[in-house]
Amino acid sequence: MNRQKQSFDHCFEVFLADTPESKKIHYQLRYRVYCDEMGFDDTEQFPAQQEIDEWDKSAIHFLVRHKYTQQWLGGLRMVKPKGHVFPFQESSITSERIPSGRYKNSVEISRLCVTKDARRFAFRNPAIDAPEENRKISFLHDYRNINRDIMWGLYRAAAVYSLRQGIKHWYMLSNPALAYSVKKQGFDIQQIGDASRQSTRLLYCLSTKQVLENSLWFEDYRHDFRLYSDITNDVSVDMGGRQVKQIGVISYVSRI
Repeated sequence: MNRQKQSFDHCFEVFLADTPESKKIHYQLRYRVYCDEMGFDDTEQFPAQQEIDEWDKSAIHFLVRHKYTQQWLGGLRMVKPKGHVFPFQESSITSERIPSGRYKNSVEISRLCVTKDARRFAFRNPAIDAPEENRKISFLHDYRNINRDIMWGLYRAAAVYSLRQGIKHWYMLSNPALAYSVKKQGFDIQQIGDASRQSTRLLYCLSTKQVLENSLWFEDYRHDFRLYSDITNDVSVDMGGRQVKQIGVISYVSRI
């Protein structure tokens, strides 16, 4: 199997959500994952089916889309502090004091989400002139792998953006299992806080410089990100002779 066809860059693309419409896609993805799929949040709190809070207004949002079906599969946000307060400081206790000068060049990474559609994912590239069976390419083998690969793509985009904006440090609340996966991949993730009052997640910190130095980026994840405003509002795909348009995060997906 052609390894290039299995790469993140071949299958997916990351967008900076620079319009109200694109940010809404992230809010809808979060609602689907946190409310519908995982049951973490009460659906009645979000009657518009958008998981959103007061920190989103000033946050930077990134989205992942499958190239051939145009389906939105995941996203994350980077939150700037309000003065000397990050969202995590409302619910957790740090084991070390954050220097006052660090707030201006730090962000909190949060609302990372990947839809369940991703684990059933297989794509067909209509540009490949080959028998049907040869065009059925299963990008990744299980849900954990595709979660990680989409997460790495989002991390890469966020790190490139951070470098350009002078952001040197990331803070994040994470469960230990996810933090272990991040550390196993070679990222220097440091625990700096205890479990939050609402969950068992712990507080971690990463250096964006060290994130960008990871060997994971040497052969893949090279496209960084595009602006959502660069793509047309009318996205359509030929599905058996019919032009199907995408509306929000309700989309179409090829399956094995």
